[in-house]
Amino acid sequence: MSQPEALPTAELERLRARVAELEQASSHQVTTFLQALLEALPAVVIRFDADLRIRFVSRVLPGLHERDILGAPALDFIPREDRARALAAIQAALGTGRPEVYDTAGPGPNGESRSYQVFVAPVREENEKMGGCFVAIDTSHLRERERTLAETEQKLRIALASTKLGLWSWDLASGELIWDDRMKQLVGRADSLNLPDYVEQVVHPDDRDEVRRGGERAMATGRVEATPHRIVRPDGEVRWMLTIGEVELDAAGRPVRLTGGNLDITEQRALEEQLRRSQKMEAVGQLTAGIAHNFNNMLMGILPSLELLRRIVPASHMALLDDATSAADRGADMVRKLMTFAGQRRSPDVRSCDAGALARHIVGMCERAFDRHITLHCEVSATTTHARASAADLEQILMNLLLNARDALLEVERERPQIDVLVGNESDAQGITRVVIRVRDNGSGMSDLAKKHAFEPFFTSKEVGRGTGLGLATSYALVRDLGGQIDIESGLGVGTTVAVHLPTTAAPAEAQPAASLPAQSAAGAQVLVVDDEPLIRRLTQQVLEEKGYRVRTASDGAAALAELAREPADVILLDRSMPGAPGSQLLRALRESAPTAKVAYFTGQEVTPDEHSDVDAVILKPIHIDALERIVADLARGRA
Repeated sequence: MSQPEALPTAELERLRARVAELEQASSHQVTTFLQALLEALPAVVIRFDADLRIRFVSRVLPGLHERDILGAPALDFIPREDRARALAAIQAALGTGRPEVYDTAGPGPNGESRSYQVFVAPVREENEKMGGCFVAIDTSHLRERERTLAETEQKLRIALASTKLGLWSWDLASGELIWDDRMKQLVGRADSLNLPDYVEQVVHPDDRDEVRRGGERAMATGRVEATPHRIVRPDGEVRWMLTIGEVELDAAGRPVRLTGGNLDITEQRALEEQLRRSQKMEAVGQLTAGIAHNFNNMLMGILPSLELLRRIVPASHMALLDDATSAADRGADMVRKLMTFAGQRRSPDVRSCDAGALARHIVGMCERAFDRHITLHCEVSATTTHARASAADLEQILMNLLLNARDALLEVERERPQIDVLVGNESDAQGITRVVIRVRDNGSGMSDLAKKHAFEPFFTSKEVGRGTGLGLATSYALVRDLGGQIDIESGLGVGTTVAVHLPTTAAPAEAQPAASLPAQSAAGAQVLVVDDEPLIRRLTQQVLEEKGYRVRTASDGAAALAELAREPADVILLDRSMPGAPGSQLLRALRESAPTAKVAYFTGQEVTPDEHSDVDAVILKPIHIDALERIVADLARGRA
């Protein structure tokens, strides 16, 4: 085989030069590419040798020069507090041949402190010794984002905690359930439940159907409706929940995930119920006031008529009159209670009352009057202060509560029937101290329905003939007018506790006895009766004329002014609530027409203290004849 011809020396040299030129160009391109790459990377690359001295740095911070860095120990440029971690990462990387990483802080391009994540990689030197390189990446923006995210999460946790919102998620495809800690706390469980299990195991039995239908609607429509419902916690506590959320759909419109939360609205529901009850009681009170006023007018026609008849009927019929009078008196007492409930009574007497002493006195009375097998116990705290109430009001409140407790004990058979009266001082969250009187029995207890309507007039769970249903209603009204609060804790078969909270006050000063005035004759005095009810005008006129008064009547304000224009009057009995002009307007006109006359409101409604000060007396209908005669006589003699 023939040998190839040798290239001329000149050609060979030319080729060698060309190869060298290409190699140099390739090396330059690689170097240029690597330099551009290092400048574009958001990182600093530093190479160090086996002695941990810097041999290369991709960029230098302002104020420094490569001559200050190259050949210097790499650890000199690492913060002192981070050197141990950096040295450990370097040794691990050089020893294992695998990259390591550590975090540190250092100056940024503008001199500010920056956060860096440093990767350490081994690099073999030409002398076969093992060096390495640092790749320091500025992570300050990531750390700031993490800090901002952590703050946002913290604020969200605080917001969720303040709203009592528990979060949940249910992946329908995988079945994955996620309940946050708040959701588990609300429900009182340590595990997460899907919607069907939540309905069966947590939701109140009476609300399950509605919650189940809400879930079915969410699956069908892709929307989770806000669903208020009750839950029963493992300890038996019932809480109100509001479920809110959304349904995530796939591309085909099928539900794939339910996400939302449960909000505890128990306190809100209680406030709403309290507002509804207050509005209802106000409406009932307005209706009651109207009924009671008309009842008073009717009773005013009945009681004096019965008393007049007693003067002329034979003794054989007196028992019938006694029964009729007693029934009328009971009706008048019922009307007074209705007026109290409706707020149609004089401003409450706010004199100080020793609640503890009064409670002991009332309990002592009831011990003698109640069935002997009922045990009554009264306990008064040594720190009990005086209540801002009159003894009469507080006595009526306590008697109503004790009678209710007695009746509850009579409805069931208890081996040891007992009523406890507990009196003491308690402070609320605002630090306000009140006198608290609790009347507790171990009787039949009250249903939820009975508790809901307990303070409404005429509501009673007793059998017919064993109560009017006005006891608690009257107590409620009295406590309300005194600026206090009354509430009930009860359950069927576990007894009832009624708590009365009243404002406190200082002990009262001793009252001075009033001086008596000598009686004077009032015969022949002129009396004008102004009332729109004909029966009341006729009866009042007959009663007073029999006592020697000269009586005229008027059905309205115009007629009254006309009568005064013809002849003056010594006493004017004025119905406060006649149709047309209010009693206060008519009163001013009457005062101008008869400035020397004594004027009394003759009304079936209680008047305010300001209204009371405008007149010389207040006569409340219905009134017995002897009381009416006494007041008119005092007015005529100028004593009222």
